[in-house]
Amino acid sequence: MTISYGPYAFDSPFITWVGLFTIAGILVGGILFACAMPRQGASRRTSFRLVLIAVFGGLVGARLFHILDYLDFFTGAPFHIFYLWEGGYSLWGGVLGGLTVGLWKAGRQGLERLPVADTAMLPGLIGFAIGRVGGVIGGDPPATGSSLPWAIVYDHPDSYAFAGGAAVHPVALYEVLLSLTIALCLLRRAKRLPEGAAMPLALAAWGAGRFAIAFVRLDPVTFGLQQAQWVGLIAVVVVALWVWCSRLRARGGDGPRARSP
Repeated sequence: MTISYGPYAFDSPFITWVGLFTIAGILVGGILFACAMPRQGASRRTSFRLVLIAVFGGLVGARLFHILDYLDFFTGAPFHIFYLWEGGYSLWGGVLGGLTVGLWKAGRQGLERLPVADTAMLPGLIGFAIGRVGGVIGGDPPATGSSLPWAIVYDHPDSYAFAGGAAVHPVALYEVLLSLTIALCLLRRAKRLPEGAAMPLALAAWGAGRFAIAFVRLDPVTFGLQQAQWVGLIAVVVVALWVWCSRLRARGGDGPRARSP
């Protein structure tokens, strides 16, 4: 398969395919979240406020993580920090920034944070899948070569995944499929999960999936792994500890009751 589009949509230097589809993903995910929040006792107005502040936190976190990932470049060209139209956003930074700020605001609004986090997972995954379609079209991010049947040739020289006519792994497509697979699992199992479990389990699955996908990405490496792999590894470890502690508490609660005197 060959894709001839560059990173910019409609030949505009200020509109990228990634940015265009990211906005579409934010809109769809935000609307789905706002429609689901009345079940948590929140009004539509409160829900959209949560969406707006979570988006702001996500954009700040995504940009900050990207700057840290390419710190050598931004140290030498600090003004490029503000060149937002050039792209440069970390998915993990967006997730952690959006969740942190959004859940903080939910608590300030008197809402229970764990049910809000669970509610945000499915819309968030769908929104991410839509956003990564822009990466499929624009060839973002760069990837290693591949001879697999689904490998893609990006023949536009400005494409991030341009490899001189060679086929590469469709990393963005892998991320689309990963997000949709986790979303489908949540949709089918949501009623069986205890309250507060959807968020950590979804993040752990997403982290594990992106850890594997990163092996075919061409990103900076720190201590042998990419930033996405380090964050994903931490997410998996944290969730494993959470599951272990939860089982210990459950076993303690099921133990024999003390006899009455």
